[in-house]
Amino acid sequence: MFGSSLFFSGDIAEAIPALREAEQRGFKDNRLHLILASALESNHDVPAAEAEWRAALAFDPEITAALDALSTDLVNDADYASVIDLLDKPRVQPQRTPMQCANLALAYSRTAKPDQAIQTLRDGLNTTPGSAALAGQLAGLLLENDRNDEAASVLELALSLNPDDPRLHEALGTALARLNRMPEARQHLERAIALGDTSPEAKDNLAKVLQSLGANQTPNPRPQTPDPRP
Repeated sequence: MFGSSLFFSGDIAEAIPALREAEQRGFKDNRLHLILASALESNHDVPAAEAEWRAALAFDPEITAALDALSTDLVNDADYASVIDLLDKPRVQPQRTPMQCANLALAYSRTAKPDQAIQTLRDGLNTTPGSAALAGQLAGLLLENDRNDEAASVLELALSLNPDDPRLHEALGTALARLNRMPEARQHLERAIALGDTSPEAKDNLAKVLQSLGANQTPNPRPQTPDPRP
């Protein structure tokens, strides 16, 4: 309790040794591992934090906070095989959190399993259809695999739930440009920039779309003036 009170009061440096002492004395409570892991994460001691997240999961394999945090640490370590081993298994609670879906999909994509990555993100969106992050990640994977129509459909649905998300407008503009739907692409890219997307990609893609629109516009021929001479 002393270590926990120190942690929640913001005194991380003092909380860690107090929690360690409770652990060494054999205190049996899963909250100890969760609080100590969070304290270690705050202190940037990631390997030690990972060990505590695993200790918490040994008590209960379904703890959301531990699965979210440990899978994120493993992604940051580029240990994609361990992410898959952690998250891709039969579960008592079959629905993953958005963070777990994002981490598992990233692990699949980095290990050359794009179909599994795409399905994981689709499952995640079925559970949390309003997640702009999952929609953007899924659309990015679909675009990488030249599935531009599917990417556009995903983004159009996501924008119906998140109409002012600049990242979704930029991604949809990119997808529509690939489909040669230039006027719509221009609309979404301009909207992305108006909403605050200052990325070079958004500006470059808009410039390409505008160039394409200009090249495709045939100027009207000037009417010829009749020659007044007989």
